[in-house]
Amino acid sequence: MNYDLCDLLNRKIENQCGYLEEFPNKSSYKFQGYLDKVFENIDPDLYLETISEIEESQSFAFWLYRNGKISKQLSDFETPAKRVIKELANLTYSNNPVVDLLYFSAIIKIHVAINKALLVECCIRPSLDQIMILKDMEKHYLPDNGKVIWRVFDRKSRNNVYEGVGLESLHAFKWSRIK
Repeated sequence: MNYDLCDLLNRKIENQCGYLEEFPNKSSYKFQGYLDKVFENIDPDLYLETISEIEESQSFAFWLYRNGKISKQLSDFETPAKRVIKELANLTYSNNPVVDLLYFSAIIKIHVAINKALLVECCIRPSLDQIMILKDMEKHYLPDNGKVIWRVFDRKSRNNVYEGVGLESLHAFKWSRIK
């Protein structure tokens, strides 16, 4: 990993998206059904078990920076990623600015539906700071029966995504599979 590039991209996205001061009351995320769709694809039985006990909930979207800080609420991930990646045109390899940003900056996409699920999407193994924040988020936003689900994108091989349930399985994931 090129740590200078990683730090540069983190600073750029942090300047653009800021830091979360207080969890928002209302979601501005455009793709409210995304978390449900991914959760249902990863584990349909667990999804049905989880939603049977929960009323309708909103999805919130955030970046989790490499230093363990959380961004302000996002309406979508594409717009800030395009702005940052556009400045550094030589970074575009996958034709997907979000995946490129996840790979080169080692940040994480987070989708939160309170008491339902926490979706973690990344390309690089999370840092200890990021894992600790995710663990805190799990305790705080999923106190009852909510689940942490995750997706790891393999940037080099097209459409190859590894998926699982639980932070322990994300931490135990065989990261050597990812090039």
